[in-house]
Amino acid sequence: MALPQAVFFGVDLVKFGIDFVNFYALYFAISLTLNLEAGYTGIPNFGKVLYVAGGAAVAGSLSGRLAAYVYGINTHGDYVTFNAQIITQVNNLIASDPVFATELVLLSLLIAALIGAAFGYLSSYPAIRLREDYLGMLLLAVAQFFQIFLRGFVPLVGGTQTIQVPDPYVYFASLGIGFRDLVAAAVISVFAITVYFFAEKVAKSPLGRTMRAVRDNEDASRALGKDDASIRRKVLVVASAMAGMAGALVTFYYGSVGADTWTRFAWTFWPWLIVIIGGAANNAGIALGALFFTALFKGLAQIQVLLPPSVLSDPNYIVDIAFAALIVIVLLVRPEGILRERPTLTLPRRKLVMIARSSSTQLPPAEGDSSTREGGGKLGRLKSLLGRILKRRGSADSAR
Repeated sequence: MALPQAVFFGVDLVKFGIDFVNFYALYFAISLTLNLEAGYTGIPNFGKVLYVAGGAAVAGSLSGRLAAYVYGINTHGDYVTFNAQIITQVNNLIASDPVFATELVLLSLLIAALIGAAFGYLSSYPAIRLREDYLGMLLLAVAQFFQIFLRGFVPLVGGTQTIQVPDPYVYFASLGIGFRDLVAAAVISVFAITVYFFAEKVAKSPLGRTMRAVRDNEDASRALGKDDASIRRKVLVVASAMAGMAGALVTFYYGSVGADTWTRFAWTFWPWLIVIIGGAANNAGIALGALFFTALFKGLAQIQVLLPPSVLSDPNYIVDIAFAALIVIVLLVRPEGILRERPTLTLPRRKLVMIARSSSTQLPPAEGDSSTREGGGKLGRLKSLLGRILKRRGSADSAR
């Protein structure tokens, strides 16, 4: 049994759609974590690859060793050298043990989250003391150092060679062609949706408004009693933990992990491009930016396949050139992105309307009362403030 095929101009639309969803969900989730850092808090995290690669490398390396230990597979004292043989045996065993495969994934995600959070916590110390430009350069340098470490430290992910990891979706591969990737797309999509709702909850909470205050004016936020150092630390730890989990999901989806997988271009520049295209400090804009980026990336990939070598000698450069031109165009034409940042209401719009309506039904003060002369006192000022907020929100919606 296999998934149905729908071929159009030589492209299997079903297979293309599943791959599209996987790619979109992964970059959507990672870009949301970057938006929490850079968009809402103003942390220029140019080392995003550090947290994604850290969670992926540790989770991918430990999951295979743990599975081999549980099943009693002989590693010959050299997991990296005998990696292919070990993982083949592991996959054969977990193909009939989906419960253990699920437990292995959950444990690996937890480990990846802890590693990402630890890296985020360590990164929070320079984030407190350095200015934005120096902080961006420092995080970029640390990410590059970690990639060099992955290439040089063989026991972790094999150094320059790629090692395989257990395939938690191998049970579904036995159901037919395409079912493995379909289940993987569902799992990654659930993760991305969870990250989105979490980011929305944070953005609309008092913490989200404080994050924007720290981003816009640190001196003013400190004058109001806000601990900007603690806020930055919390954001870096939480966002890095989610980025580490995303890295682990990437590893399990591709079935391997290696040092050369985690490049600055793919895991730092592309998420930044998505944030710029979609609109910083706007999670809905990140969703649209990731969709636009994925459609362009996958479309260019199909063009590369169709073009003969005589037309394009090195097809990989077409993606680099297209995205470099895109970011210049976006910054010149619409620097705020597809959806610009919107003010966050303290309460839901429906509740604000109910408060405004209920305030209008209150009994008027006695004639000659000072509250009448002042426009209705506190109640009148509240009604006027709510009216201005709703009017501004309505004009912004109509403008969009």
